[in-house]
Amino acid sequence: MYKVAFDVMGADNGSLVAVEAASKFIKTRKDLYLVFVGNKNEIESGLKKFSIDESRYEILETSEFIDMNGSIMDIRRKRDSSMVRSLELLKDKKVDAMITGGNSAAFIAGSHFILGELPGIARPGFMPTLPTAVDNKLTLLLDVGANLEADIEDIIGYAKMANIYSKSVLKVKNPVIAQLNIGEEKSKGTLLQKEIYKELEANEEINFFGNLEARDILAGKVDIIVTDGYTGNMSLKAFEGASKILMNEIKAQLYKTIFTKLKALTLKKSFNNVSKKFDYKNHSGAILLGVDGIAFKAHGSSDVKSFEATLRMTCNAIENDVLNKIKKGIN
Repeated sequence: MYKVAFDVMGADNGSLVAVEAASKFIKTRKDLYLVFVGNKNEIESGLKKFSIDESRYEILETSEFIDMNGSIMDIRRKRDSSMVRSLELLKDKKVDAMITGGNSAAFIAGSHFILGELPGIARPGFMPTLPTAVDNKLTLLLDVGANLEADIEDIIGYAKMANIYSKSVLKVKNPVIAQLNIGEEKSKGTLLQKEIYKELEANEEINFFGNLEARDILAGKVDIIVTDGYTGNMSLKAFEGASKILMNEIKAQLYKTIFTKLKALTLKKSFNNVSKKFDYKNHSGAILLGVDGIAFKAHGSSDVKSFEATLRMTCNAIENDVLNKIKKGIN
């Protein structure tokens, strides 16, 4: 039985959304046991509306939570917050993994102080999973905001950890890894990016593709894309924003007049397939790679679908023993 601590406080849409997602997802996994962490009254209120078998969960009551306006100092100030208590459960190995939709900066700080980094990893990285134009192919992108900067050792560490994750969780035999850059040529980028290119190219553990431009992130050319957190975060949010706007605009045009509505009926299945394929909510959530524990961050704006996706990714990481494989691989 996999045991997951679920911090249901601190996200934009409140605890009810998180509880509803849990109630739906747990029905698909007979091997999952949840520890709801947060305000007991709110959690119990949600469970009355979205029931879960009582043998499949418990509640860890906390008196505090860290909201989106919080800071990294709240990890010290709010010792009884749902985020801190969830991380402590993971640190003490009382759960196999934890999830939060709360403040990202506080989560990163808490993971550093409570879980600690793996040997050889100085800066952990956020790694989401992205859809691609190639059917049934996903791409891993990191870092997307855990750290604004990254040096050569950080990027090599990201590549190694993501390589192991891709093999064990996504079942890719020989993942292809690229560096995000302003051009494909070896000579492109800053001095640091050129040095990173040389190191990745020379590393025999890595199947290095070369440089990849941002326009090809969703093309399915590679399995893993490594970059610094500043660039990765902007790229991720650009994709999410563009995807949402594009889908809404297509829908608006299809239903603009009675004639386009009639035409839309014949295209409904195709449109739904594309919408489902590139809906980032189906792949929502990012693992913080490089800390000593399986810790996932859901979007602060997560809805039911997003939280379900994060729960699914968390279970997959536990099931495939990804943490121990990464520990072994980087050492």
